[in-house]
Amino acid sequence: MYYLAWIISAGLAVTVGCFVATRLEKKEDQSK
Repeated sequence: MYYLAWIISAGLAVTVGCFVATRLEKKEDQSK
């Protein structure tokens, strides 16, 4: 079951990372 937790945690990390990246990019575009 440990590998399942690793897969889920990795998926969440990637999802959150992409979400934050898009939010930061939008803020930078607005500042321009």
